[in-house]
Amino acid sequence: MTVEKKVFVRKATGLVREIGPLTAVLIVLCNTIGLGWQKRIFQFTGKAPIPENTYFMGAPPMLMAFVVGGIIILFSVLCYAILTSAMPRSGGGYVVVSRVVGPFWGYVGSWAEFLSIAWSFGIIAVAVFEAIGIFGALMGISLPWTDVQMFAGGLVLVMIFVAVGALGVRMTGYLLQTIFWIPAALTIYLYALLVGGAGNPSLVATGLQTVTGKAASDYVSAALSQGMATAFPGDYFGAMMVAMLGAYWAYIGYAASTFVAGEIKEAAKTLPRTLAYASVLIVLIYLSVSGLTYAASKIAVTPDGKWSFFSALSYLSYGAGSLAKAGLPGIKGWSSIIAGFAGSGMGLGAVNILLLVFAVFWVMNDIPPFILTASRIIFAMSFDRMLPESLSSVSERFHAPVNATIFTGIVALLGVASESGVFGLGASWNPGANPILDAIFASGVTATDLYDGIFFTLFALALVLFPYRKKEIFDKAPWKPGGVTVAVVVGLVAFVGNLFLDWIFLFAPAGSYNLAAIPTASDPFIAGFGLWFTIGLLVLGALIYAYYRYRAKTTGVDFTTIFTQIPPE
Repeated sequence: MTVEKKVFVRKATGLVREIGPLTAVLIVLCNTIGLGWQKRIFQFTGKAPIPENTYFMGAPPMLMAFVVGGIIILFSVLCYAILTSAMPRSGGGYVVVSRVVGPFWGYVGSWAEFLSIAWSFGIIAVAVFEAIGIFGALMGISLPWTDVQMFAGGLVLVMIFVAVGALGVRMTGYLLQTIFWIPAALTIYLYALLVGGAGNPSLVATGLQTVTGKAASDYVSAALSQGMATAFPGDYFGAMMVAMLGAYWAYIGYAASTFVAGEIKEAAKTLPRTLAYASVLIVLIYLSVSGLTYAASKIAVTPDGKWSFFSALSYLSYGAGSLAKAGLPGIKGWSSIIAGFAGSGMGLGAVNILLLVFAVFWVMNDIPPFILTASRIIFAMSFDRMLPESLSSVSERFHAPVNATIFTGIVALLGVASESGVFGLGASWNPGANPILDAIFASGVTATDLYDGIFFTLFALALVLFPYRKKEIFDKAPWKPGGVTVAVVVGLVAFVGNLFLDWIFLFAPAGSYNLAAIPTASDPFIAGFGLWFTIGLLVLGALIYAYYRYRAKTTGVDFTTIFTQIPPE
């Protein structure tokens, strides 16, 4: 008797193509534009302040990082457009890399990407409460969240959004549109305030005085007295390396819709177009908002032209300086905060609550795409029998991978702990100041950059190999402009660009790795713990992969067939 070999979990995924072009665009926009365009210009200027009169072409390093990162991202988007339109299946890059580069690389790379997305899900859930606290202060309402309260709030949001995600892409899409269009409409108001502030920075100075009772020069003096001028020993390029850590994290999400390609209507035609529209718009928004924010914040400039309120607020908010130590209000630097100061300077302070709604909703609308993308990676792995088969279970009523969605929410708690700071040195859940706990949870944003970098580097390599290793699929691909030559060139440019970013993530000062500083550190183990922890996670992924490959020999799973075929729809 012939025994039928086991290939995929089922002959059909059970997922339904319910996502239209508009929702596909919103998934990318919301997954990408959220915290990054409001906070990064200050956050990573604060980590590496350099004299403003040394800015290349007058552009802050963060703005230049958005330019360089945006160019690399656009090439990566082309890779995604070509590859996922040829293989439009849920799981996106996992399916592509495992079928083109190899199953091991597809598995480990996607494992890293899943951890990055799920971790970010938790980070953003807590950032919602961070936004409420900061913008409450803008309106004179004190909300001094404790680390435990931030953790509890993030946990509740994770549970709520996981519950919605378990109801399927249709319900998640409805929620996404609800929390997108409200802040999208208010974006016009934000731009109006920033344009007014950039054209007349004295409005920001007046608004700052009105809201905080402090002058912009007070911030500059405080930052200089706390060592801003000597805090970063590097030059413009070094500061841009640091800024690239924040720029890349802000851009992650540009390929979000490809992870749910198996649920997009006419995905082969829809994906290239929607990815292009969304990605170009994202780059333009980041550049315009960051540029206007800098122009509006360039007040109280020192006589030598080196420092202004922009650098001072950045350093005191996110660098080695301290607003509290300086006796200044705890209103940290966000682009929307600068817009609020400009509005107060125009006499519009009474309607700053609109900016609170704007900021909170723009942060919150990151979350639905995180759930969709991370859960579909886990679903696709399970559907290939590379994880417990229960994770590929699909609700017959909602057509959603419920167990994979719940699993994503559980892993997101790492991000909740990271952003809330409950395990930081001396924090509520780390009162003994355990440096290992602090090292694991203190740098969620810059640590996960490398996870993304590994995955997208492999994806770019997949396009280089695609015409040769999967010629029959490439020949039938619905979108391959310029044929083999263009595909390979685009793939190579994206591959080299992503390798450059990987190098930055490993060596940039102020990042989670900073390999150059490890040999001279007082405790090399703790200094390099971010790297050891990341290697440990990758090894864990490799061990899980090895286990399921070995298990196949006793369960009759035909992995040879699995990884030479595209999963069914």
